[in-house]
Amino acid sequence: MSDISHGPDWWQDGEGKWHPPHVKKINEATGVIKNFATAPDFSEEINEENIANHFQERYGWESKSKEVSESSGNPKPKGWVPSRGDTGTGFMYPTTPADLFSGGLGILGAVLLISGSFISWATAGGSLTSNGVDAISDSNGIGTLITGALCGVCSMLLLNGQRKRWVGLLLSIIAVVALILTIYSIADIINTSDGIPNNLIERFPSIDPAYANKAKLDLGTGVWLALGGSVASLFAGISGFKRNA
Repeated sequence: MSDISHGPDWWQDGEGKWHPPHVKKINEATGVIKNFATAPDFSEEINEENIANHFQERYGWESKSKEVSESSGNPKPKGWVPSRGDTGTGFMYPTTPADLFSGGLGILGAVLLISGSFISWATAGGSLTSNGVDAISDSNGIGTLITGALCGVCSMLLLNGQRKRWVGLLLSIIAVVALILTIYSIADIINTSDGIPNNLIERFPSIDPAYANKAKLDLGTGVWLALGGSVASLFAGISGFKRNA
């Protein structure tokens, strides 16, 4: 018994006292036990007539109590699943530090390859007055230009945190191609230079042999830049392959 109600099922006697639901209300005149009646809540005013119905409709106590009783009889274990959460916050991926050594060395090699492709690979020497070898039109300058650009792309991946072994392997393969093109060009220029005296003597029988023997081609700055760039790119690729997982 209490002076205030503690729930929708509590009932009030004639003296204004509130009783819990397990204590039945008895009509003093007839001795008949009366259950606490609930009236539908058609108004916004809450009174002792509609308080039980108010709580039932607003909070669904009856349905919840049925769910609890049904689930408590034979509970079934639920399989574990990861929670997605309800914060709306996306996943945070760890950032990979850049491979500054391999990437920087690869960028240097790419710059040397590209620069060397635009500079003459051989110049006239000895008794030759004018001649030379243009890298792009006369030799493998197009090849070193393309490989230099590809080496730069791979090096930028390493600097951007793509520390994957395949990046270093790809950089190494491209550098090997650039190195083969450069070495082949050097050998071709040397062979061409060695064949100039005989060619001059055959074309001009009256030429002074001493003068013809001095005719040659000197390797230019461009071919040495391309050679250095391909070697630097190769070391960068090997470093990127060994240092990264």
